Amino acid sequence: MRYSANLNIIIKSIEKATTRLSRDFSELEILQTNPHSAAKFANACYSKIKEIIIEDLTKLRPDYNIIFADGEKIIRSANAEYSFTVFALDGMSSLSRGIPDFTVAIALEHIGQDGTKESISVAINKVIGSELYYCEKGFGAFLNNRRLRVSKRGISDVPLISIDDYSYFTKEVKDALKLKTFSLRNYGCRTLELAYLASSRFDLAFFKNWNYEYLKPYMLLVKEAGGKVVENEKFILASNDLINF
Repeated sequence: MRYSANLNIIIKSIEKATTRLSRDFSELEILQTNPHSAAKFANACYSKIKEIIIEDLTKLRPDYNIIFADGEKIIRSANAEYSFTVFALDGMSSLSRGIPDFTVAIALEHIGQDGTKESISVAINKVIGSELYYCEKGFGAFLNNRRLRVSKRGISDVPLISIDDYSYFTKEVKDALKLKTFSLRNYGCRTLELAYLASSRFDLAFFKNWNYEYLKPYMLLVKEAGGKVVENEKFILASNDLINF
């Protein structure tokens, strides 16, 4: 896939921010016998990544707003046409425990004159494993230059489901999905779970509708891989095109 200028900036920013993270992760594996030191070190990693992303995006796109999933917002202009939504480190608890299921992710949204937002570029980097997932609206989804498609597994194939809150996965939801047998996973990293859905590793991702404004731009990756997204006031469901709700 040939990158646009904006996607190239996003990818380069992530690469710059995560240059030392693999080495830092090795340090964290050693620190697991001291939870306090591990948590302190992980927080320092997070702060450094965030600092680099702010510096890089500000230098290259000074007119774009930057919105972080931790709630911090850098507003260049109330009428800015573009904004970045950033997970400086999604899966913080995994990183602090020496578990490799964490990502650094950036999405770019275009804001129309009526205030509606449209996600146009997404990149999600699973640092440990060097897996870069990315897409642009209308150009498909990719993993390290390989085209992605959601799985073709249906209800009868025992779908693999990621879920962040089991209390919302009620009997009514299971009946609506016509689920009889299934397998559940929770990686504690929502952007990684979307990436796994887009790359056929999961068949369905089920999220509580909490802080969804930060996750919503990343649904573009699932859509560009041929998947679909359903949302209501309680939850968001992303799935392949064979599982209906």
